[in-house]
Amino acid sequence: MLKLFSHTPAETVPAPTVRLADAGWPSPFRQGLEYSPPARGPWTIVHVGYLIPECHEIFVCAAGCLRGVVLSAAELGLQRRFSTITVTEDQLREGELESTMISGVTHILEQLPKRPPAVLIFSSCLHHFAGADLSWVYRKLSEAFPDVVFTDCYMTPTLRKSEMPPDNKMRRQLYHGLHPKKVPSGGLLLAGSLEAFGPASDFARAARAAGVPFYEIPAAATYEDYQRMAEARAVVTVNPAAKQAGEMLASRHGMKLRTLLLDYDEARIDRSVAELCALMKIPVWDTTAEKAAARAALEEARKTLAGRPVAICQTATTRPVALAKRLVDAGIRVTDLFCDAFLPADREDFEALREKAPDILVHPTITPVMRFAAPSRKRDDIVAIGQKAAWFTGATHMVNVIEGGPWWGHGGMRSLAVAIAEAAKTPADVDRIISVKGYGCNGCC
Repeated sequence: MLKLFSHTPAETVPAPTVRLADAGWPSPFRQGLEYSPPARGPWTIVHVGYLIPECHEIFVCAAGCLRGVVLSAAELGLQRRFSTITVTEDQLREGELESTMISGVTHILEQLPKRPPAVLIFSSCLHHFAGADLSWVYRKLSEAFPDVVFTDCYMTPTLRKSEMPPDNKMRRQLYHGLHPKKVPSGGLLLAGSLEAFGPASDFARAARAAGVPFYEIPAAATYEDYQRMAEARAVVTVNPAAKQAGEMLASRHGMKLRTLLLDYDEARIDRSVAELCALMKIPVWDTTAEKAAARAALEEARKTLAGRPVAICQTATTRPVALAKRLVDAGIRVTDLFCDAFLPADREDFEALREKAPDILVHPTITPVMRFAAPSRKRDDIVAIGQKAAWFTGATHMVNVIEGGPWWGHGGMRSLAVAIAEAAKTPADVDRIISVKGYGCNGCC
């Protein structure tokens, strides 16, 4: 008979919390062994790869590594576009890593009812430790299947601190399959974002004013739509993890690149809008009304919160410190930040915020002792922005968002403020939401 055991330390271990006034920059906490809290909103490389329409993913890994990625595919309901090849100790010992990959991929493609236009092959740490000749593998596969675009992808978590992080690498590889155009017709591409910003975004607005299409991979419904992105002559990234994607598109396709990071400061947003307009060679539009609408929404959020505390985590936005400062400036009581490190772009806001709100508590999320930090009881007196903030505070009111959502510019600030007010009024089924591995999957987010 199986019996469930749980471990509780003999005495409570204090969490490594620090006041913002005393927090070190840019890493307030010691890095080492890491804990992963059970708030699964951020996407995995499986989720990201499926942004390419009609693609098929093949993971070539040891059996233990495959368990998690299989669950990610199942969560999306895309098991029919997902395959695995198990790497064994015998194959490693006998030098069969390359031949196993070729024969495995060949078998999978021959068994599929329809040949996919694109195949993402995820090699593992083992292939790189053993020095497998992956270039030869991809060359042989391309010769055998000339109608398929093979993209090299990587499931190499053991190398994430010594090489380009897997998330950055995956976002870059999303655009590997684009066929370069001899004479691109033009357009604006927003690269590396997980959610569609849509036709109401500032990026779509700038493209319309310039008389060119607006492209973004989450909005691509077919592989043909995906290939049209290569027509763009300008590319913008707003997420730090998309840096290498933008650089690759600029280098390989000759697109003009602008990095316009997500921001919450009015003056900096105006500067980013001006840069966007300069990129598209259009007049800068008047943002007066948009700024007023954002301020009004923030004031409504402040009234709705009625002094209740707000906690923010680094998975909710790429700029948690900038967001905290904007909320504090609007009279909203931010009490907690869950950040393992700070983004260089947040330095100005960090210094200003530690003067204005020095008692904000900064908590890590991955330090091992944080496995004891989640409260035993739920709290309805706090509003969490982000899933990890909700997990560690026990909040029942949560703004469910990752990476800032599709909210950029003054309109994005307004949308976030509206979401905060709504979260303050309406409790969420937090436990159910954060149990889903990727935000937006299974229709619960």
